[in-house]
Amino acid sequence: MRWQFHDLIIEGNADDATLWRGWLQSFSALPVSTAVPHLTVTFQTVIQVPKPPNRPPDFQQGDLLHYFVDEEQVIAHFPRYGQLHLDLAAGRTAGKVVAAAGKTYAILEDLIAISLSPHLRRRQKFLLHAFAAVYQGQAVLLVGGIGAGKTTTGLSLLNAGWQLLSNDSPIVVANGRIQQYPGVLAAYPESIAHFGSMKHLVDDFDGGNGRQKITVAAESIWPDVWLEEAPIHAICFPQIEERTTHGLTPLSPPAALARLLPHAVEQWDKAMIPAHLQILSQLVEAAPSFLLHLSPDVQRIPDLLQAQLFSE
Repeated sequence: MRWQFHDLIIEGNADDATLWRGWLQSFSALPVSTAVPHLTVTFQTVIQVPKPPNRPPDFQQGDLLHYFVDEEQVIAHFPRYGQLHLDLAAGRTAGKVVAAAGKTYAILEDLIAISLSPHLRRRQKFLLHAFAAVYQGQAVLLVGGIGAGKTTTGLSLLNAGWQLLSNDSPIVVANGRIQQYPGVLAAYPESIAHFGSMKHLVDDFDGGNGRQKITVAAESIWPDVWLEEAPIHAICFPQIEERTTHGLTPLSPPAALARLLPHAVEQWDKAMIPAHLQILSQLVEAAPSFLLHLSPDVQRIPDLLQAQLFSE
């Protein structure tokens, strides 16, 4: 199937029903297209993970992901889940993945993002690991690692009537503009239970054994929630603290840039690092940045941001 993705056409393919459902779920917010694709991603199921090249990786993220780079040909090797072959010149990614990739939480969305992000960078679209919400036509980025509170904060904003650009990977383009990147919302039941519009998801959820997140399409809760693009208004770095009220502390552009880098730049893609740094520098110069100090009262987060960021 092909989707209209801003000014690009993306084609997604899979030979497995579970993988294909993942494509459809992730890209459900995008319009379908019949035009010739600019980028093509194909997933093929295999019994075993293919062997990596017989040499040390050029870059690796622990035991999770290894990159082997040969100019415009890149192999992203997942020891547990499969292997992606990226042809950066042709705009194609071919993946060989085991069945567990489609059945393990968040893996397929990661595979899609990793398949697309290097191709998007070469078209001046840079993914950022963040939650991006829009108020009064202007975007606020929530940037942080696992457990920082960005998803709960994002859900509180959507529940208060804000719109959505991305729950996990918004696109940063030139001149401080943020573009939509699709995907499902995912949060633990205790986070979702804070919000009346989502509480039925907790009531119906059977997490089985282990700690699992609830996933849901944002448009199934808020039909008009998605927005395609918006200018940046503020960048917030949430952090959960033991305090009675929420608060904001301003950050300088250099400090904000330093905090953005771990959530943006892929070190293996050396050819694109200068352009990536330029885009991020434009971003922190285009809007103020803040530490967002979070108290347990998640319902009041929108009040703080609307009053202090949109008071004029």
